[in-house]
Amino acid sequence: MSGPRAAGVAAAAALMLAATALAAGGQVNLLHRLAPEIARARSGKVAVLMPASIRADVAASHLYGAGRAIAHGYDIQLAYAPRCDDATACFFAEFEAGAVALLPGTRVALAHGITGSFVGIHCGASCAPATIAWKEAGVLYSVQYVLGGRLAMIALANSAIDGGPR
Repeated sequence: MSGPRAAGVAAAAALMLAATALAAGGQVNLLHRLAPEIARARSGKVAVLMPASIRADVAASHLYGAGRAIAHGYDIQLAYAPRCDDATACFFAEFEAGAVALLPGTRVALAHGITGSFVGIHCGASCAPATIAWKEAGVLYSVQYVLGGRLAMIALANSAIDGGPR
């Protein structure tokens, strides 16, 4: 089997595997796991909004953080391998602020009356994670997450918004 059908079957198998693995995982305290990255991001020009925790399909000790302040915000990643640099094979989640374009996704209601934009996991040559983005105090924030469905992404955004600057 090849072509679009094979890609669809492979994507469905990957999602089922992720769902099975997720059942064996647990919550990861992002504020603890990403503390050095959050501290580096704080040196930037925008408030760091970070969900307090995220559901993982592996132990927290098997996730690796990276991140820093960038010109107009920050970029913090969480990956299955060190020095992943957003590679599809090891990507787990990413938290960004600043020069991120608002996605043309489904409008969703978030905490404090904020409207966000949600795009679910989608696959082509490879699969892209679910993404949620919102604007707050003139800054565009976004979260990408490989295990994120719509409700999980809304919960992550609301946790970041409710938690305020970290």
